[in-house]
Amino acid sequence: MDSNRYKRKILIDLDGVLNKYGQEEQFNENFIPEIREGAFDFIKDLSNFSELYLFTTGNLMLSAKWLIDNNVDEYFKDVTNVKLP
Repeated sequence: MDSNRYKRKILIDLDGVLNKYGQEEQFNENFIPEIREGAFDFIKDLSNFSELYLFTTGNLMLSAKWLIDNNVDEYFKDVTNVKLP
C-alpha cells in the first residue's frame, strides 16, 4: 500500500508565510524575499504527513525557482495559483 496515497493536500501561501514579505516587495513581481526563519523546518516536518503545494498568485516559474534556491523544492508536489479541493 502506498502511504502517499492517503496524505492530505495542504496549500501553503508563499508571501508573508514562507518568506519575509513586506511593503517594499508588494509591487515588484520579479523579486521574492528570503525564506522566513523556521520555515525550512516547518516545511520538512509538515511534508512527513502531508502532500504540500506552494500557493501563490505571483509568477509560478519564479516561485518554483525560489523553492529550488531555498532547498525546499523536494518537499513540494507542485506550485499552483488554483485552490485545490
